[in-house]
Amino acid sequence: MQQVIQVTTSNYCEKVNKEGKAALIFVGDILDLTGQSWCSDTVEAEPIIKNYAIPELQQRGYQIYWCWGGDKETWYDQNNPARNSQWIKIREVPTLLLIHDNKEVIRFEEEQLFTEKELKQYLEQQ
Repeated sequence: MQQVIQVTTSNYCEKVNKEGKAALIFVGDILDLTGQSWCSDTVEAEPIIKNYAIPELQQRGYQIYWCWGGDKETWYDQNNPARNSQWIKIREVPTLLLIHDNKEVIRFEEEQLFTEKELKQYLEQQ
């Protein structure tokens, strides 16, 4: 299986291979104090993302990009590159985007990632 590539909101547009299938996972950064993300939605979704989404998507030929959204202040800054990207704008963390040949196919945000239900339904139709 391919490795998960670590990127940030400031470099994901350049780092992501826009040909083929890619899964972009945007999450809040980890706090040194707690060892968990500052974003409670990221904390809740992380087990589903790591234990279900990543293995399932890798098996289906997706290259996985784990995109660190920054600390809370950076994420909410309206000048955050992910919020202003000409390619793909990110509104929430966590977000899972599936990209086929440089086009967004589907987007899962926040509570849609708390269970595997919606992602599983989508993948079963493919």
